[in-house]
Amino acid sequence: MMIYPRFSWIGINAALLVLIPSLVIAQVPDEIAIRRLLTEQTKAWNQHDAQAWVRDFSQDVDFVNIIGMYFDGQDATKSRHATLFSGIFKNTHLDVKIWKVRLLGSEAAIVETVQTLRGYDALPPGIQPTEPGVLRTRMKYVLQKQSGRWKIISAQNTAIHPLP
Repeated sequence: MMIYPRFSWIGINAALLVLIPSLVIAQVPDEIAIRRLLTEQTKAWNQHDAQAWVRDFSQDVDFVNIIGMYFDGQDATKSRHATLFSGIFKNTHLDVKIWKVRLLGSEAAIVETVQTLRGYDALPPGIQPTEPGVLRTRMKYVLQKQSGRWKIISAQNTAIHPLP
């Protein structure tokens, strides 16, 4: 009978740090920076500040909202969100859970989130609450490092429909 050593996550992480320090050193700060970027974006939403919400979008960002509307560039995305923040989403509170950060080398990343919105006055045409008073969406971001900073170059938001 073979006996295998038991590893704790701490032990495994420590072993990985010894075995692949350059990979860990490169990825950890990038993931932290990306998570911080999304935290700041969430704060901007909750302050209903469209300028701050798009601050980390590239100038040429592609943005598709929950009803499939396409916005070409940071200015168009900011304008749409300014309208929402002064209209049906003026009293909203957003909670963002990061599902996955997938680094694609040192210059690109894909981030998947689940976003929970409460406090809306109405929802866009064709969108219904995921549950009473709550709209959940899946937002997928593509990020690229530009001049040493992470920028969102593409985003797609998809409503999570209520269960039948």
